[in-house]
Amino acid sequence: MTIRDTKHGWKIGGVRQRVPPGYSLLELLVVIAIMALMLGLLGGTLTAVRASARSFECKNKLKTVAFEFFQFADDFSASYRHQRPLGERAGFDIDTFQEKLYGVDEFWGSLPASLRRYEPSRQVLMCPSGPRVLERRAALPCEDYPVAPVENVTVGFNMRLREASIVTQDRTVLKPVRLSSRILHHPSVPLAFDVDGELAAQREVMPYYSAPPAGDTGHYSGGLYWFPSSRHGSVNAAFIGGHVLSSKQPENASSWNWEYQPQPD
Repeated sequence: MTIRDTKHGWKIGGVRQRVPPGYSLLELLVVIAIMALMLGLLGGTLTAVRASARSFECKNKLKTVAFEFFQFADDFSASYRHQRPLGERAGFDIDTFQEKLYGVDEFWGSLPASLRRYEPSRQVLMCPSGPRVLERRAALPCEDYPVAPVENVTVGFNMRLREASIVTQDRTVLKPVRLSSRILHHPSVPLAFDVDGELAAQREVMPYYSAPPAGDTGHYSGGLYWFPSSRHGSVNAAFIGGHVLSSKQPENASSWNWEYQPQPD
């Protein structure tokens, strides 16, 4: 069989074979541009899907926090809180509940002593869209920053459930409050929500608690303790009633009862 090149193709065994014309440079550039556009559109879609999945996971974690709080606050189903000193009022502090979830202070033994760094997928107080590194420190109560680095804290509790802003002797002060099962009668009160630990660190305030002014003319009025995070495009929050809501302006949401605060000791 004879194979030889000709002007318009190859001749094999005396039969001319046509060779399809190749792509021009312009055609290749057009194809590459179309592929790049499709990849860009697909990449944006995947990013949106991942963000939606993280927000969904965040809400599920907050629902778990709300459920755990109900178990903790209810007098009939309450798990261990702490040994109440003689003469101390009945009830519990929100610090104690937070320490239980973090496994610090008197709850240190609830997790293996060697487990100092939290597993983000298992720690309900770690937002899936936030920093992945958070560690606990032994023998430290909530007020002594047992969870660090503070910039990586992503979920905070309603500060009014810890300290009430009241007027006493013509001045406003923050006074500690003590909770009881009666708190469960206020389902529209926010319990825990997305916070910006880095902003709290910049302001040199505790990142574990936050609250908006909400009409207060005292310590909450300046917004020092208000540092929510919109890492999901809005703020996710769990409520005393067990439900989870999202808002781009949570301080102004009509169904979010920020003004409620228990009576101080």
